[in-house]
Amino acid sequence: MLKGSRFLLLLLGLSGAVAGTRADSIALKTGERIEGRITGETDTELTVVVQVSAGINDERVIRKTEIVKVDRIAADETAFRAIMDFQPGKASFQPAQYSGMIGALQGFITQFPESIHVKTAQTARTALETEKKRVDAGELKFEGQWLSRAEAQKQRTQIGGTLTFAAMKKANASGDAIGALNSFTYLEKNFPGAKALPDAVALAQQILAALKPAAERALANYKINNAERERGVAAAGPADKAEMLAAFQREQAKADAAIAAATAAKTWPPFAIGSEKCISAILAKIPAEAKRLEALPVADMRASITVADKARIEFASNNVETASDLLQQVLKLWPTNDLGLQMKAQIAASKLPPKTVPVAVAATPAAATPSAKPAGATPKPGGTPAPSAQPEPSPATVTATTAPPPAEPEAKPFFMTVPGAITIVVALAVLLGGANLFNHLRARREEPED
Repeated sequence: MLKGSRFLLLLLGLSGAVAGTRADSIALKTGERIEGRITGETDTELTVVVQVSAGINDERVIRKTEIVKVDRIAADETAFRAIMDFQPGKASFQPAQYSGMIGALQGFITQFPESIHVKTAQTARTALETEKKRVDAGELKFEGQWLSRAEAQKQRTQIGGTLTFAAMKKANASGDAIGALNSFTYLEKNFPGAKALPDAVALAQQILAALKPAAERALANYKINNAERERGVAAAGPADKAEMLAAFQREQAKADAAIAAATAAKTWPPFAIGSEKCISAILAKIPAEAKRLEALPVADMRASITVADKARIEFASNNVETASDLLQQVLKLWPTNDLGLQMKAQIAASKLPPKTVPVAVAATPAAATPSAKPAGATPKPGGTPAPSAQPEPSPATVTATTAPPPAEPEAKPFFMTVPGAITIVVALAVLLGGANLFNHLRARREEPED
């Protein structure tokens, strides 16, 4: 994702393309063919800007007497090539970026209403306008999914890391090694716990390995070209010599300023093939950076990400205790892992209890010894005590972390309780005693009198 003024500068360049700058092919009498943009024309000369490499342009002035043919690409075709990628992608843009792209598309539609590309430009403009409304409302699109403002804030490290790594890969693919390394520097500084970091470290190491020989070749070529320049200056007349020296000094001053700015920002200096200082500064920086990257625990970072994914799955399944154990491994392997830090915050904020383990209740509980009657319980007719005010024990399952409550004793018939048995014995004794007394009195009455 391009940022701020850098993006606006790009749009200014594109607006120039829409205004009519052309990409042309020029065939010379020598057989050479020059591909570039004609930026100026007189009766005798053409001024052409030729792209040497990513980020490096060269301006050439060609006499018309040296030209065999000029093939000019249609203005609308050139303009459309500059805006053809202005359409929604997997990630949303900044509001200013939406405004710039929408303005450039509208500029094309206005200037080239008959172009075959107008319908495509209109469709892209409408889609970008729709997305901009969502972004203005606080939403953000990441990897094709729209996130609320709150969720985007939580995922800011992952989002920033992923987008910066994408910019790093794009710069490297276009041959801009310095731009790719500066993107890596930005990622490492601003999103140190992003899951993209291990892959970014590996890519940075590859870039450094290729940059070293390229810089060595550039330095050797500079020395050759500089020797030729010095011979040209020595052979030139006074006026031309002064102009050539002044141009060289301006170029060197610009390079020195770029090196100073890069040093202050702790970024890489530009790969300026016309500056020995820039090339030497790059060569001096490569060994220390390569050594630093080699010392980074990339393997531990990758392992930490893998364990963090497992912890996320366990947490989603309410296995909080297992997720907590895995989290300790995550942060031990990589303390700044943003995935682990997010999980730590989720576990801390979670009110979920540890995972419950079902425990089967016995179908026929063992006989319990009688216990004291709960307070407030009164016996019902027939000797059955009334239900207690205590809550009923949990059915079917109990948590493994809490001992199951003791089962209440089953209610027994009154004659099987101790008080009931005593009452029955006493009653029988009374009845038997009464019966004996009755029989004794009856026997005395039946005895004959003397």
